[in-house]
Amino acid sequence: MRKRILMLLALLLLTACAQPAAQEPALPQASPTPQLQVVVAYIPDETEAAMPIETPEPTGAPSEEPTEEATPQPTATPEPAATPLPYSAPEGVYTIAWISDPQHYSAKFPELYEAMTSFLQREKEPLHLEYVIHTGDLVNKTDDEAQWEVAVKAQAYLENIPNGVLAGNHDCQEPKKFGPYSKHFGEKQYRDKPWYGGSYQDNRGHYDLMTIGKTDFLFVYMSFGPDSGCIKWLNKVFAEYPDRVAFLCLHDYFTNDYVRSEDGEKLFKQVVKKQPNIRFVLCGHRYGAYCQVEDLDDDGDGSTDRSVYQMMFNYQAAGKVGGDAYLRLMQVNEAEGTIHMLTYSPSLNDFNRFDDPEMREKHYEIDETAEEFTFPIPWNLS
Repeated sequence: MRKRILMLLALLLLTACAQPAAQEPALPQASPTPQLQVVVAYIPDETEAAMPIETPEPTGAPSEEPTEEATPQPTATPEPAATPLPYSAPEGVYTIAWISDPQHYSAKFPELYEAMTSFLQREKEPLHLEYVIHTGDLVNKTDDEAQWEVAVKAQAYLENIPNGVLAGNHDCQEPKKFGPYSKHFGEKQYRDKPWYGGSYQDNRGHYDLMTIGKTDFLFVYMSFGPDSGCIKWLNKVFAEYPDRVAFLCLHDYFTNDYVRSEDGEKLFKQVVKKQPNIRFVLCGHRYGAYCQVEDLDDDGDGSTDRSVYQMMFNYQAAGKVGGDAYLRLMQVNEAEGTIHMLTYSPSLNDFNRFDDPEMREKHYEIDETAEEFTFPIPWNLS
């Protein structure tokens, strides 16, 4: 067995040697060895890998939002100076306002009463408003509390403007009782005011002291139907302040014919003629507008010592709504020595009702020249 195996191995060896040797394939020509580029890869750690990579802006590239060229702005035109309101008082001029007989407003047209007083409050600065006079008939019916409430509300606009009131015939009960008037416009409503001087019978009469511009004023009020006690008190007050320019404010003084009434004549003879500091008498009550100048010789030497401007103002019968809220503006110009009187309605924004032909319906005589006029200051300014 061993011999047979040896013979088989020899035969296989002889067969392999008898075959020609196989040629090895030609190797391709080697290409020039290329230059190796070393690439260094940066592998961040876990913390750095979590951070985003910011791409830098290319140098000189335009921004994402193009810059708009600034639009040239036009040169601002200076604002023109405000045109003064036609009722404005120039610098150095002050205003004393006057309200009379608003009783129909209290009864039916409360918005007109408020139009007057709110106007005076609102325009206090342009007017250089220093004082407001009221010559009575705050209400139409003295026993109607609702009317008193209207008057109180309207007059409240003047709370911080010096002012004075009196009772007209519609504000008192017969025989001359002043209970409702005292309740709403008595001394307690005024005694803490710095301008308030004093009272007679709970504001049936009272006086106010004011210094305006270069002038010391005395405003003295007496309600409707003055008796001998009222006249005595009036003379006492005027005599206490002889150096003050005095106003006597009343309700009844003239008739519709522009002559003094019975009470007016009594007050003229027993008060106005006796007190040389009185320069004005103001009243309402009768319908119309009127001014009468009385030249008085106080020392009896035959020459005039003072001129007293006696004025009536009451528009309650003008138009269909109780007077259309017309009031008076007395503008005092001490530098020029003049007083300019204006009649104005803040409700209609109208001056001088009767200068308009459409407004010339008249229920009474009226002196149209008394709506607006200028007169010399009737006191010595030195």
